[in-house]
Amino acid sequence: MRSTSRRDFLKTSGMLVVGFSATGLSGMSSLVQAPAPSTQGGPYPDPDYKQLDSWIVIREDGTATFYVGKTDCGQGTGTAFRQMMSDELDIAYDKTSCVMGHTDITVNQGGSGGSTAIQTEGLVMRRVAAEARRVLLEMGSARLKAPVDQLVVSDGVISLKTNPGSKVTYGELIGGKRFNVTLTGATIGATTGVAKMKTLQELKLVGKSPQRYDIPAKVDGSLKWAVDVKLPGMVHARNVKPPVAGATLTAVDEASVRNLPGFIRVVRKANYVAVVCEREEQAIRAAQALKLTWEKPSTPSFPSSEDLHKYMRAATPTTKSDARATGNPDAAFSSAAKVVEAEYDVPFQGHTAFSPAHAMADPSNGQMTIYTNDMKAYTMRNGVARFLDMPRENVRVVWMEGPQAYGRTAADDAGFEAAYLAKEIGRPVRVQWMRNEETAWDTKGPAFAFTMRGALDAQANVTALDYDARTADYNHVGYDDPDTVLIAQLMGRRPPTPATGGSDTPSEMYEIANRRTRGQVVGLPLVWETPLRTGNLRDPNGPQVTFASESFIDELAVAAKADAVAFRLKLLQAGSTDDSRFKRVRSIAVVKAAAQTYGWDTRPSPNHQSSGTIATGRGIAYAFRGETVVAEIAEVEVNRETGHVWVKRLVCAHDCGLVINPEALKHTIENGMLHGLSRALHEEVRFDTEKVTSVDWVSSPSLKHTDTPEKIDVVLVNGDPHPDRPDLPQFGAGEAMLKPMLAAVGNAIFDATGVRMRRVPFRDERVLAALKGNTTLRS
Repeated sequence: MRSTSRRDFLKTSGMLVVGFSATGLSGMSSLVQAPAPSTQGGPYPDPDYKQLDSWIVIREDGTATFYVGKTDCGQGTGTAFRQMMSDELDIAYDKTSCVMGHTDITVNQGGSGGSTAIQTEGLVMRRVAAEARRVLLEMGSARLKAPVDQLVVSDGVISLKTNPGSKVTYGELIGGKRFNVTLTGATIGATTGVAKMKTLQELKLVGKSPQRYDIPAKVDGSLKWAVDVKLPGMVHARNVKPPVAGATLTAVDEASVRNLPGFIRVVRKANYVAVVCEREEQAIRAAQALKLTWEKPSTPSFPSSEDLHKYMRAATPTTKSDARATGNPDAAFSSAAKVVEAEYDVPFQGHTAFSPAHAMADPSNGQMTIYTNDMKAYTMRNGVARFLDMPRENVRVVWMEGPQAYGRTAADDAGFEAAYLAKEIGRPVRVQWMRNEETAWDTKGPAFAFTMRGALDAQANVTALDYDARTADYNHVGYDDPDTVLIAQLMGRRPPTPATGGSDTPSEMYEIANRRTRGQVVGLPLVWETPLRTGNLRDPNGPQVTFASESFIDELAVAAKADAVAFRLKLLQAGSTDDSRFKRVRSIAVVKAAAQTYGWDTRPSPNHQSSGTIATGRGIAYAFRGETVVAEIAEVEVNRETGHVWVKRLVCAHDCGLVINPEALKHTIENGMLHGLSRALHEEVRFDTEKVTSVDWVSSPSLKHTDTPEKIDVVLVNGDPHPDRPDLPQFGAGEAMLKPMLAAVGNAIFDATGVRMRRVPFRDERVLAALKGNTTLRS
């Protein structure tokens, strides 16, 4: 059976047209929804990225659909792609739509990850749209019998410059037909045509803010999320996870659930066991009632969360890296007028998705279709095919929106579970985790333990910096890896060796002549089948590393009796060289912009004030991620009697180069800052020596409405030395705002109270203990 063609898809899927009012643009948008599940699909060959028809379809009515192999994690990247491509194609934005992340009809651009959608794949989309425009102009030239240089195109209409009444539309030229144009490029990322992209000055839609097309359907409830997918004959499954880490399943009493309403089957392989029922509530009841016998491991699986960082500092590293040195740090420390030392700790943190992991898999006709909100649909396709030993072309993944995003989430695990159970049962199977399972067994951002040393000379200049990081990241799981997804681990499937994991180093442009950096990985006693699996969490390692590095820069400023902003600017301005993206100059620009926006008054920390109940302070931190540079300021109120920290105001100065949609970008930055604030104030995985104990919203809290700052200021900065250059680059903006947040809040708490918090999160009890000088809770 043949795969549904793009044109058949457009005929059968229909369109959801949503009206709205937009800034600077006309007010209509369209969203092509996922096709209705079909029993006639498959096999599913890869769309040919070298064919222009794989990227763009234009209909007889002049509307166009763009096919993008990325996914939108709620940040509006689909809208941005439409703006960029509409600009290059010279078509009205409101005549376009966008399909993303369907492995059978969109080119494999890798899905989301690394904040690369706009930075790298955006250029691909611009190039193919520019090529489509070139081809259409040549077709228009033949139709109007005039040279291309005598034509002008606007909103999909080509006309003669000298006679605007002589015109032809894109729909009249190509509607319902194929371009049949071959593109070039050794890889998908290098795909290009003959045409050149427009210059910055020629862009009309880029830089404006049409309302995101996905928002209205989310507000009125009409959007179909991944969790909403239903098929005829669909059944429901629940996996019963081990009660403690490392437990061995020794017996299953299927009779304990066999007579329950809707019961279909117990599926078991090694330590993986699931119940399948006709309805969801039946599957939940059966999972709770199923009698299982587990054998606990004879030794502790990991240290408790209270002892974690002590364990990490004493453990023998699984991966050692030699210290990298520039200059002569030892000599600089020996001759220093003052040496400052500090240790910082960051715990495991989870993804804290509002809705637990879920997926639905359909095994009809010997194929496998998975409906998921996993942000990497293409790696899921590859991984599931290997896991089930199915031909890759018999597997497709349909990405749909949902809460599992920003790193390696349990959406990977749920997708594999659903596919495995669907193949076993022979019917469509929907899998959804429970809240306690999501919080306990989702992958975690790795914990870190840092040791920092800095040297100051007699003039309070920084002469040396020593950075040493240890991270509990051994056996870091990758995306959709068929050997390391949770179901594979529980079944006893293993790769030849665990992944080594990795540490990271600070992302700043300070000029410090003598440096030494070292990163080491430590493992926990239990390597496999553990709820403390580590994987990528939004801005992997960035908030942890920047918390240590920018808190310590603040401590050096205090030792130097210097203002925190002036101290950073001095370190940035001491250098004279820069990289190809001008990150040093742009770093200076964002630090200055943040300080100016906040109204920063120059003084050293801490803030001298009366000893009232509420202490106020401000703190700054700065970093870059990839090519995007960010500085953030937090203003806090600390209740000395309760330890409660309210971040009253946030300021972010953000430079990601060319801005596609300013309003959407600002909202993305604001929301990312709130995510970072949640990690600063609340989020921490707690566990004893055999299981995770933070398993619900009480024991594993996240940001509340009452935590929301009174004011958030976002300043979009263009710090490029040549801000109006025609090829101004666009950089990723989905994660950089998280990097400085932990440090900015910690520095503000110090400014308010004179107490340095060296461990996150800044929960009330930890802050209060630090204020009282209680050493039992590490500050």
